[in-house]
Amino acid sequence: MNILFSQYVADKMPSGLMILNREGRIIGHNPASDRIFEETDITSRLLQELVRESQTLEELLDRCLNAGEVFSRIEFNVPMRSGVDKHIGINLSPILSPGGQIEGAISLLSDLTEIVELQNQIKLKENFSALGEMSAGIAHEFKNSIATILGYAQMSKVETDVDTLQSYAKEIHKESQALSNMITDFLNFARPVMASIYEVDLVELLKTVIGDVKNLRPGDYDVKFAASGDALVPCDATLIRQSFLNLLINATEALDGKGTVKVLVDAPQDRDHVRVLVEDNGRGIPSHLISKIFFPFFTTKTQGTGLGLALVQKILVAHNGRIEVQSTEGKGTRFTVTLPKENARLATN
Repeated sequence: MNILFSQYVADKMPSGLMILNREGRIIGHNPASDRIFEETDITSRLLQELVRESQTLEELLDRCLNAGEVFSRIEFNVPMRSGVDKHIGINLSPILSPGGQIEGAISLLSDLTEIVELQNQIKLKENFSALGEMSAGIAHEFKNSIATILGYAQMSKVETDVDTLQSYAKEIHKESQALSNMITDFLNFARPVMASIYEVDLVELLKTVIGDVKNLRPGDYDVKFAASGDALVPCDATLIRQSFLNLLINATEALDGKGTVKVLVDAPQDRDHVRVLVEDNGRGIPSHLISKIFFPFFTTKTQGTGLGLALVQKILVAHNGRIEVQSTEGKGTRFTVTLPKENARLATN
């Protein structure tokens, strides 16, 4: 009865179920497995032969069958007759004898094709939405500057006073320069990150950045710096310096002339990453705007293109790092930057 019940359950399962021997060869499977592989004869086949990432699956099977490791929903691509790959998730668990010896493995398979396609559609819509917001930002900045330039140019046609004409020319030059700066910033943002990776001491780099900020943004404010542990990370020093310089400039500008900026390097030896906290006690960011601050061309400043934080995020993501923000309006803002200690290659841009 138990055997019949088990067979009935296996046959009715919507997920694929396979029994593998010690070699990783399929010695039993349910009907759902046939549906996933589109009726391909899979009996006695090696499981890794059925997926494109055969070497990866072979390594996981070896760890499962020899070390007893369990793996949950590792995604693979299965080539189909139609020429379009099917996406599946594979779970692996060892089968143990009463004596505790590994006799084979159980593999559960899920067809993730529709889920992956839905995720791709959602991502595409999000990308279009972000592109729309960025385009609106570009259009807004151009429209404002061009309207100002056209206004002064129109007044210049009827103005005869030389001093007044010179003042109009200065305003036209200022707006033209602002447009040029915006285009340069945008090209820098759009350009793929090209980096030269080598080991950098973040403590020394940040000390230099703090000195640069004090020269670039003089004011009656304090910058407090502290570090715990060695903060050696593989990165592009120029790009990472640019990122922290942007963060510190933002922090000093949020102070409105007075206040404190804290920079803390947290690098415990037993952790595989370094955290850098940049915190100010300035005006803070309204809660409804926090989710937008990394969007290109979004800014709350009267001056600026809104590309600074977007570029910071892009650089950090390219280094397999991340940036997070916490802020309370009227009390201050904290940015937390996390960088891995081992990162020989940049993420794909």
